[in-house]
Amino acid sequence: MTQKLVVEDLFVEEIVKEMAKSMHALYVEEHNNTKVTVPEEFGSGKIEATQFASGLGIIDTDYNLSEDFIIKMQKHKVNPLKFIFNLGDTFYHKFNNESEFEGINKYSGAIIGSSIEKVHTFKIPKEKNIHFFSIELNRTLFEHKLKSFKFDLGDDLTELLRDVKAINPFFYTYPFGAEEFDQIKKIITNSKEGFIGSLYKEGITYTLLSNTLEQYMGRKCDDCEDELAADEVDTVLEISDFIVNNLNNLPTIEEIARRNFVSESKLQKLFQTYYKCSVNDFTRNKRLNQARILLETTRMSMAEIAHELGIRSNSYLSKTFKERYGVTPSNYRDSKLSKIRFY
Repeated sequence: MTQKLVVEDLFVEEIVKEMAKSMHALYVEEHNNTKVTVPEEFGSGKIEATQFASGLGIIDTDYNLSEDFIIKMQKHKVNPLKFIFNLGDTFYHKFNNESEFEGINKYSGAIIGSSIEKVHTFKIPKEKNIHFFSIELNRTLFEHKLKSFKFDLGDDLTELLRDVKAINPFFYTYPFGAEEFDQIKKIITNSKEGFIGSLYKEGITYTLLSNTLEQYMGRKCDDCEDELAADEVDTVLEISDFIVNNLNNLPTIEEIARRNFVSESKLQKLFQTYYKCSVNDFTRNKRLNQARILLETTRMSMAEIAHELGIRSNSYLSKTFKERYGVTPSNYRDSKLSKIRFY
């Protein structure tokens, strides 16, 4: 059986409320955040939205539904431009006048704009781990940010961002990379609360939006040889998480590759493609970043920090730290402490 929902394409908090109403569920509002938990009769998971100023909002959709769902976005005067990042299994999109759905695959992004005549329809398959993050842009309210640049936007951004009356439908897909993934992860795992938390999420959202627009203007080809398949991205993310969580007792690259059933050369190629660096460089960067945090937040000695991070000597740590940050670890710590004032 296929469930059919009709939802008005409004501001993000209204979309969540509409989804809650369609599923006969209660929603929770706190400040500019709105959340609904999927009722058991429909499956499991949640939909959560945050509305910022200037017509910018975000929605984190993370659920597993017990039935196939067709979700039709009703015509409305808002018609936001959607920047979708798929973190889970494939789901599908079409405009209402089209006969065939087009899949939005794992680790694919999609920029989608409806028109007055062509509105969105999404198909969500049952018993799949559906997780996508969306930036929703009300182009009418966002227009004031563009006024100073209206003669410098170029044709691409003008077509995309200044179609405030939603005259032209738009659909563009592309594979997003490590930088975008990390930014989304920071937003959806953010533990900061209240105004500070909202400000933090808004800042990263603007960074993610600018990176996405930059990618769109660059038009990376859809069949580039250096793109990774979804299962390869999963492998890279799993290995990088393992490295970050085991910095103090890390196996050799050969052993890491063996445990993950890939060759050492394949592992290096995966990291070079996704992170634009080797496995060794990735590990070194993570260790140095963690050393910086420990210098700021603890009284651990350099020898203790080196041991904590699996670095062979504190002199090597000092040398690489200075190469990376331009100051010695002790000077870095002193500079941070000197900025603290007690009254």
